[in-house]
Amino acid sequence: MSLTSFSGNVAIAVSCAIVLICVVLGLLAIFCLGMGVYESAINPHAAQDTQQEYQNVSEQIGTGTAQIQHAVPTGAKP
Repeated sequence: MSLTSFSGNVAIAVSCAIVLICVVLGLLAIFCLGMGVYESAINPHAAQDTQQEYQNVSEQIGTGTAQIQHAVPTGAKP
């Protein structure tokens, strides 16, 4: 077996391994997405959970905005 033949076989093996890894990762992503969709579909409190999350985010934005308004600009002179 010559060096070029051996290098070609190694390159083919590495290429096949990369393709197999991509296929497995794709299938895993599809499976995880499907599980997420299933969990969301069977959750009877999904709307309430989402509403609570939006309320929390709105409160945090309001708090941050109030703190920004009371902040002293760095270049301001007293």
